[in-house]
Amino acid sequence: MNRKILEYFTAVDTDIKSLDKQVNSLVQQGLEPYGSPYVIPGEKPQVCQAIIRYENLDTMNVSADIPL
Repeated sequence: MNRKILEYFTAVDTDIKSLDKQVNSLVQQGLEPYGSPYVIPGEKPQVCQAIIRYENLDTMNVSADIPL
């Protein structure tokens, strides 16, 4: 199934617990994590997670002639 991505950004924090809270809040707003979290090393490492919002399937015109 090909769904159009409407929004893409990266959630960033300095520790995994804070990033988890941030991602959980974004999920409650209808966004989704995309891929695996990753770390940007450095003096103050940053933990990152790609976040996306897909096109709402409820608003799509779906036809039996064009399956998802």
